[in-house]
Amino acid sequence: MADDAARDALEQRFAEQLLDDESLRADLTDDEYQPLQDWALDRLHERACALADPAASDAETAMASILETLRQVLRAVDEAVGHRADRDAQAFAEGLAPLVEAIAPPLYAVEGPATEVRKNVEALIPRLAAQKDDLDGPALVEELVTALAGPGGTASAAHDGEVGAG
Repeated sequence: MADDAARDALEQRFAEQLLDDESLRADLTDDEYQPLQDWALDRLHERACALADPAASDAETAMASILETLRQVLRAVDEAVGHRADRDAQAFAEGLAPLVEAIAPPLYAVEGPATEVRKNVEALIPRLAAQKDDLDGPALVEELVTALAGPGGTASAAHDGEVGAG
C-alpha cells in the first residue's frame, strides 16, 4: 500500500511537470498535441509502475531521466510538425532526428523494445516527410504516436523491466 501511494505521488509529480511545460507544444494545435501528451503520460505511467521501490531516491532520479527523454521527443515533434509548412521534406526529416535519438532506455527499460520502436520510427520518417504537405498535423502526429507506442499499443510494462531497483 505504501509503495502504491509513493508510486502514485511520484508519477503525479512528474506528470504535472510534463503537463505544465507549455514549451513542449508551443507550435502544435490542441489536436496535434493531445495524442502526444496521451502517449507521454502513458509512458510515464508505465515506467512509474516498473519502479522497484518508488520511495527510493534513485526512483526520483529514474523518473527525472524519463521525463527529460519525453521532453526531448515532444520538443522534436513540436519543432518538426509545428514548422512543417516552412520546411522541405529533408529539413522536416532532420527535425525529427532528436526523436529517434531519444528512443532508448530510460524511455524503454531495455534496449530490445527501444530498438524495435526506433527502427519503426526511422522507417516512418521518410514517408511522413514525403507526405508532410498532404497530411494534416493530427494525422502526422497520430502516425508518429502509433510508431512510438510499438506493437500492441503502448510498449507494455510486460516488455519493460524494473527501474530504480534499489
